Amino acid sequence: MRQSILCFLFLSLLQYVSGQNSIKKYVQENTIRVQTLSPDTAYGEDLDAIGNAIGDARIVMLGEQDHGDAPSFLAKTRLIRYLHEKKGFNVLAFESDFFGLNEGWDRLNKTPDSISQFIRRNIFPIWTGCHTCLPLFKQIIPDSWKTKQPLIVTGVDNQLILDFSRRSLVPLLDSVLQSAQLPITREPYYRTELLAGIDSMKNWYGRVPADTIWYGRTWTHLNTLYQQAAQHFAPHDFWMQVIENLRQEYLSFRSSQKEYRFASNNRDYQMAENLKWLLRYKYPKEKIIVWAASYHIARFEDSMPGRYDRTIHTMGAYFSRDPVWKDSTYILGFSSGSGKAGRLGQGDYTVGEPKKGSFETWINEGYEYAFTDFLSYRKRGANKGEQFNLKGFGHMYMKTDWTSVFDGVFFIRRMYPCSK
Repeated sequence: MRQSILCFLFLSLLQYVSGQNSIKKYVQENTIRVQTLSPDTAYGEDLDAIGNAIGDARIVMLGEQDHGDAPSFLAKTRLIRYLHEKKGFNVLAFESDFFGLNEGWDRLNKTPDSISQFIRRNIFPIWTGCHTCLPLFKQIIPDSWKTKQPLIVTGVDNQLILDFSRRSLVPLLDSVLQSAQLPITREPYYRTELLAGIDSMKNWYGRVPADTIWYGRTWTHLNTLYQQAAQHFAPHDFWMQVIENLRQEYLSFRSSQKEYRFASNNRDYQMAENLKWLLRYKYPKEKIIVWAASYHIARFEDSMPGRYDRTIHTMGAYFSRDPVWKDSTYILGFSSGSGKAGRLGQGDYTVGEPKKGSFETWINEGYEYAFTDFLSYRKRGANKGEQFNLKGFGHMYMKTDWTSVFDGVFFIRRMYPCSK
């Protein structure tokens, strides 16, 4: 019996080492050097290598380890320009306000100056306030509207809290509901509780209401509104999507008090649903680029039996459950060597040196920037679930099968944070 156990352990170790050698060898032999991050250089063999890896994908998701990674934003901007000008991607969806970046964007009289100002107010300031995002927000997107192939901006986040939503969500929703003559608009609580509750949600990110009874009634009224609206609007009407975003936003607030993981999952679920809605109904003939945190776009699910609070489902995981979307999506994560990181206004922190035997140590030391395509590795049938260390989320190491989490990884040797 003892000999059998030892034999089993030995064979398992050989299999593990073989797997590590397999992915390590692949990375070392197939990683492409990226020459520059400059958005002014939108073409070149390095980007063509990424474009070939993306192939005919209709959706490309671009991640970032943390929301202050200045060189990552330059890399994404260069890729966006390339994908727009050479691969026909005309829609750019941000991890930002779904309502504002749809209704507000559609209403905007689009001139270079108005586009720049609108973006500054309706995409989260972690990006609009960063110096390396300026080429995208003040030049590339606005200037594209002088051409026959403009770059359309939209959003997937159910946090409806930015400028256009703060000013216009409640009055526009009220107008639509009144025009539809929904019974709820004639209830005495319609303005004092339902509309007031929706309006106050933009302030709940710092603190939820102390009045738990009123807080609970908001949820009851939102459900009533959803049921009545479903009797009047088509199932995939924009306003049905807005109301569902409000319901899921409320659930995230309610859950975040005790179950952070559930609140996070809730948001990721709705972002996935919003992206599907955009692809199916608003932009059915367009290719879409998604700008979001690597954590959100990753095909990552984790759970611990009996521990609901340890269950994780990301937007990328929810979205990829449908084979149609999984097969037409390319997810690009990011990885860092060393340096500094940190979001605007939150201080900097040190990005640790690469860990021995990690993905980062497999990259040629002469490469400042590099790209590794994991999708081709999977297509070869070489992926056996090998787990290895990579700084995929937040510049922190995690050991998992990263070749299943991302379709490719963009490596940046020296990280540095945004400045205003």
